[in-house]
Amino acid sequence: MTDVDVLIAGYGPVGATLAALLGRRGVATMVVDPGGEPYPLPRAAVLDAEVLRVLVGLPGAADLGRWAVEVHHSRFLAPDRTVLISMSPVASGFGLPAAALIDQPELEAALREGIDTLPGVTVRLGRSVAALEPAGDHVRVGLDDGTTVRARWVVGCDGASSTVRRLADLPFHGQSYAVPWLVVDAETDETDVEASTSMVLDPRRPLVTMASAGRRRWEWMLHPGEDPAELGAPESVRRLVAGWIDPDTIRIRRVTVFTFHSRQATHWRRGRILLAGDAAHLMPPFAGQGLASGIRDVQSLAWRLADVLGGLADDGLLAGYERERRPHVAELVRVSLGVGRVLQTGNRGLSAVLRLLIRAVAAIPGMPARAARQGRPRPALPKGTGGVLPGAGRMLPNPLVGTVDGGPARAAAPVGTVDGGPAPAAAPGGPDGPVRLDELLGPGWAVIGLGCDPLAGADAAALAWVDARAAVTLTTGRADDPRRPDSRWIEDGTGALGAGPAVLVVRPDRFLLGSLPPPLYGRDLDRAIRSLGGTGEG
Repeated sequence: MTDVDVLIAGYGPVGATLAALLGRRGVATMVVDPGGEPYPLPRAAVLDAEVLRVLVGLPGAADLGRWAVEVHHSRFLAPDRTVLISMSPVASGFGLPAAALIDQPELEAALREGIDTLPGVTVRLGRSVAALEPAGDHVRVGLDDGTTVRARWVVGCDGASSTVRRLADLPFHGQSYAVPWLVVDAETDETDVEASTSMVLDPRRPLVTMASAGRRRWEWMLHPGEDPAELGAPESVRRLVAGWIDPDTIRIRRVTVFTFHSRQATHWRRGRILLAGDAAHLMPPFAGQGLASGIRDVQSLAWRLADVLGGLADDGLLAGYERERRPHVAELVRVSLGVGRVLQTGNRGLSAVLRLLIRAVAAIPGMPARAARQGRPRPALPKGTGGVLPGAGRMLPNPLVGTVDGGPARAAAPVGTVDGGPAPAAAPGGPDGPVRLDELLGPGWAVIGLGCDPLAGADAAALAWVDARAAVTLTTGRADDPRRPDSRWIEDGTGALGAGPAVLVVRPDRFLLGSLPPPLYGRDLDRAIRSLGGTGEG
């Protein structure tokens, strides 16, 4: 029998992201999947900056240009393709494009290559979970080849038809929508194409289309009574595509028909068995947040598992996983359904009114930029879920910072240059040049002093708390006592991190546990962890 800390069912992008996050923290992890190579055809199409930030920090996926291209425009179009409103994604604050079109097969390949470098992660392809038997402090996992794995925790990342969810007897409630959509993915020889997404408000045939250099995607809504097989036949596809591009100049990669769903498991955890991604929830595609939500799930889950396994908190900390993630998923479902209602209307009069309203909004100075900001997920946890400390639940920015005294020799990768665009002006730097803050933080906890040494004056319990987590400590202010090199100095030239004196306690998922006035006290840190559902150990 094999013993592991965490067994992950499913090696798609969500399961692979979880495996990489756990592997970086030294958690003994096994991934099982009935397939072999990554699914070779495009599926998910868009990710936002918050999720890109998670992925580029993982082994193998740092080369964003390999699997993504920055989106320059998001548009609503009239039936004649005139632009109703064009929204250029605004700067994310994370050093990454606000939105990017992705090549999912390339992303999965990159993640798997990185996971192969993590000695604590074992991958067993061609194997499926067949049985789950909870047994006190572990779960006995029976695989379909007759072998058994003893895992302290099991996470189902095995999709909408999740075997883990079924074996854990977690009902999956919600609604399926009977409106089918035809999806066509194609390769082209186009090179001079700015990456964009467009929604065409055409009551005769609503359409979503995406374009980038060398690639196109179209998604057409089917009407009641239309035969999906007939509309997806080669000649029908040629007729539909011909309205946008010469069909003789493209190479079809995929033609498929899908319907969409809005479902959530009643609970995302049963004992030592947890769910993430499509196994936990399904949402309509119109906000482009399906895969992104799954990656947010495992970002929230991975550090909790690592801390519980490391003895830094009891398993009550895991209660905060669903408490944080469920309301965010519900909000995105509401947004997606709202966009879908606008896009899918077949009523010509209502469609005409909607187009007039959108044109009116576009004519208001500053409104397209404001709409672009509001259409982006907020980099903060749902209200009331981040804990009791001031500032809890806010996501840490990722500015360029100056470094001195033994900082990394390499400069930060240019931001926003996945398709060759210009990099922003660099922040002031030390002899090693500016780097992105994330490069200094590593995969675990961090404590950042704004205008102060975060450990100066801290009590013994706080120092023990920081030491137990091997937290990175940084300061934006020179230490008053040059003999105390406890915290590495950085220069936040743009002031993105805020003013001090204050101490930012940063969770491994880059959300703040809180912002505290110096000095640090262990009782405050323990109280903050307990407020997330776990018992902190000082």
